[in-house]
Amino acid sequence: MSLSNPYSLRHPNLSPTMDLIAKKIFHQEHLTADFIKSVLRLPVQSVEILEGTQIQLEEEDHLGFYTAVDVRAQLDDGTQVIIEVQVTRQRAFINRLMAYLANQISDNLKRSKKDKPTHTLYSEMNPVYCIALLEQEYFPDLRAFRTLSLRDDETLEPLLTDFKISRQRPPMKFAFLELSKYNRDKINDYNLRKWFEFFRNQPFDVPADRVIQEAEELLDQTRWTKEERQMFDEKRRQQDHYEATMAQIYYEHELALEEREKAGKEQLILTMLKNGVSAQTIAQQTGMEEVKIQEIAKKNLVE
Repeated sequence: MSLSNPYSLRHPNLSPTMDLIAKKIFHQEHLTADFIKSVLRLPVQSVEILEGTQIQLEEEDHLGFYTAVDVRAQLDDGTQVIIEVQVTRQRAFINRLMAYLANQISDNLKRSKKDKPTHTLYSEMNPVYCIALLEQEYFPDLRAFRTLSLRDDETLEPLLTDFKISRQRPPMKFAFLELSKYNRDKINDYNLRKWFEFFRNQPFDVPADRVIQEAEELLDQTRWTKEERQMFDEKRRQQDHYEATMAQIYYEHELALEEREKAGKEQLILTMLKNGVSAQTIAQQTGMEEVKIQEIAKKNLVE
């Protein structure tokens, strides 16, 4: 296991997984290239951060349905990679990733169509992959890192196909980094470990290379512009408000459960009293003090 103190943070006042911070990091093309190369093990030469972070479908066809992604990048061979950072656990998150991928493939085809015959478009497709950085646990085992792609159910051979530029590549692929499960003894690849440790925001157990050092510098608020600091402060206020709201909702939910449990227990005791069970026996069976049982009997006029 990591030797870092789990309660210490490299940056106590911010997290690399915060929406604003993650985008600040991934909009540096050489940092994104290194991250994708480390996670997907692709021969990345260069990366282009695509304009916009929103995948939009035609309004007349889909009633304005859209999916917003954190970062969308295109590699030098045409492969597109969606990077999504998820701080809270969502039940349909995997489905949402599938929607991102499907929408992007559809959007790419529409952009390529123009006046070309439909049957020629498929040879011009490029693969689309997804990387998910997760603060919460999503899978039941202890593995912090996993990749999923299409394989033969019997032989487990991967499905590979040719694309416009790249050859014999998986048509789709998902990579998941569950930060809370990170164990340095279970991940041998240095490049993958360094990114795990960077986004976990705890003291490094592995030496930081030039790429990670530069990513760390982006977290130094003294180097931010005035506009960046103002945006961060606003995001922080929104996050604090959200957390306070969720804490209040949780408290009220727990209080309601407690009141419901108390009412249910009183109803059970009242039923036992009406059936002639003595307060002493009820106290022995339920653990409630006999004097409280007598109070319930008196309140409900049960002799």
